[in-house]
Amino acid sequence: MLLLFSVDEMKQLAEALMQCKSFKERQERLRESLDHLSFNYPDLYTVLYRGMKKRELDSNDPSKITKWLNNPSSKSFVKLHEALMLVKNNNIMAKQEYMYNLRRMLNQTIENGTNIEKAVKICNLIQKSPNLTIIHENLKHLIRQVNQLNNSERHMPTETLTGNFWPNYFRPPQIDPFQPFNVQHAQQPNTSVWPNILQPTNLNSAPGLPHFRMECFGYNHLEMIAKTNRATTLGDPQSLIDLTILNQEMDGAVAKWLHYLKLHKYQWFFNSLSYLEIEFIDEDNIDDFIAKVNKNSITKGAQKKICLSTKALRDRSQKLNNLLLALDLEVTPNELCEFMTYMRDILHYPIPNKNCVVGDQLQQDIVLVMEKLLNQLLEKLGKIRSLAAQSLLGMSVNKYLECTLLIIGNQTFMKQQIDKTLMLAETLKYRVHRLPRNFN
Repeated sequence: MLLLFSVDEMKQLAEALMQCKSFKERQERLRESLDHLSFNYPDLYTVLYRGMKKRELDSNDPSKITKWLNNPSSKSFVKLHEALMLVKNNNIMAKQEYMYNLRRMLNQTIENGTNIEKAVKICNLIQKSPNLTIIHENLKHLIRQVNQLNNSERHMPTETLTGNFWPNYFRPPQIDPFQPFNVQHAQQPNTSVWPNILQPTNLNSAPGLPHFRMECFGYNHLEMIAKTNRATTLGDPQSLIDLTILNQEMDGAVAKWLHYLKLHKYQWFFNSLSYLEIEFIDEDNIDDFIAKVNKNSITKGAQKKICLSTKALRDRSQKLNNLLLALDLEVTPNELCEFMTYMRDILHYPIPNKNCVVGDQLQQDIVLVMEKLLNQLLEKLGKIRSLAAQSLLGMSVNKYLECTLLIIGNQTFMKQQIDKTLMLAETLKYRVHRLPRNFN
């Protein structure tokens, strides 16, 4: 069996694995190699394992990312490619750091025509990796230009290794390289959302201050056009019977929710119900709803999971009210992390549009909870000397940024609610980046 003793033998193993006809066969060959290595050469196996573990830690450590990208002798392109494979999906702070550096790298490749092959390889990884969807959506216009540049291959200078082109992340760029969300904030008055809040940093940064951005995909927050719910307005019994999430235009939001719950195989059941009916499904009436749909069956385990999920949907407004009261008091880091976990999970649940409810009280409550959560985070960040990613506070920061992405990607929120959410997130990022960070 091939062993990982040398670079040549590692290349041979990689080539042998790539020649496997199926993923299952490749996994089997890799498993055999690792079993042989761990049993016959345990010292070597331990070195290999520790080396990979350290690389994973470095790839998820924003405080180290810029350091090794600033080192021209560290094979920046190679390390960046590996790090993008190892960065954890929920490490928003690390992805922000990569996004910033990638934007600068791709812009330089486009402008100077250098390192095209390496840039294309990194772009291909970003395009095909589900874990890098956020980065791909934000940089897809640059990725497209790099691919076009690669296809043309005319008048290109010889590929050269770059020098120290990676900028210091804490230094504001001389030119604003991007405009997130296609929102022209410069035309809006810079008024504070609440006392002492920092102004949004998507305007030109003041000299010496860090320049941070939060980007999203599919940003189009024109107010949704509400189709009049004739069943509700006219009280037509037949229309009430025919009302479903399909004609309420809620099927897309419900489908995302069901995928999150891993219940998407039962989409047929929910498509035959209205949002209000879905909200009030419980153990006592779910059989009646299944009989109403009169199609396939639903397993008892799935029924229980559906009932638990609809209860969480039903209780969401009251839970948010309870959170608003709790966050006015002092909370522990453990409680804060639990509150943040709840917010992250509940934002995956469908938020009713104007075909289902009147007004946007739920959205207002969510943004207000986010504001109070930020106040608690800022208070606790002010009491520490460094921030560790695996601490309760570090996990809370990442979950807060995840919640921000879920809000700005949801079209039921109004533009002013999105703008406020962005301002809250940028305030948090500014505070975090002023702290020494320990991500080991």
